[in-house]
Amino acid sequence: MIIFYAKDVDSEFAYLDGDEAKHCSKVLRKRVGDELVCIDGRGNFLKGEIVSIEKTACKILIKETWEQKNKKYNTKIAVSLLKNPSRFEWFVEKAVETGIDEIIPMISDRTEKQSVKIQRLENIVISASKQTLKAKFTKINPVMTFNEIINDTIEGQGIIPHLNEMTEYMGNILKKDHSYTILIGPEGDFTEQEVDFALSSGFVPASLGDNRLRTETAAIVAGEIVNIINNLG
Repeated sequence: MIIFYAKDVDSEFAYLDGDEAKHCSKVLRKRVGDELVCIDGRGNFLKGEIVSIEKTACKILIKETWEQKNKKYNTKIAVSLLKNPSRFEWFVEKAVETGIDEIIPMISDRTEKQSVKIQRLENIVISASKQTLKAKFTKINPVMTFNEIINDTIEGQGIIPHLNEMTEYMGNILKKDHSYTILIGPEGDFTEQEVDFALSSGFVPASLGDNRLRTETAAIVAGEIVNIINNLG
């Protein structure tokens, strides 16, 4: 099933614009009277009929709406920016597929890259959401430093996985139906000072297992551990 993203929606109509409208009318050759299904990025599916087509806009009469099932927990992952931007983009795509709710691109002491194209990441979110039937978009937050994140209001329990061999496996720490903010460091891991600061601010140390993981892989594994705990029983 082909899904479209309707950026603007009111009580009666949904509207495709820009590339979405062009793909609908020029590539797929949809015409007035055709039915299609859209997502609004806020958790809703919309089924409707095309009532008008312009060069870069399609107007859809909404006939049916339904809401995607809400989770009882929220997973926010702050991930160190990576030197290779394609690896971070891969992470964003897989984060959407696996149901990570929010991403914070993070700059820590050992982070090599200092910026990222937020608009490009948001476009990846839209594309991955349509492909995987996710009606609610993963939120891409602005780039933040490690200290800014620690000092910010943390949703749920803060978790900081790191490479200290004495830390407990994260799956043994988590609880069902709880929200978590998880920090994933750069390839060189967090510094001792960063870990100490996080722990003094209420974060809990954790291990993601015995394997040494790349940053983007560690972020996906962390999100999947949260999913597994919440799907048990």
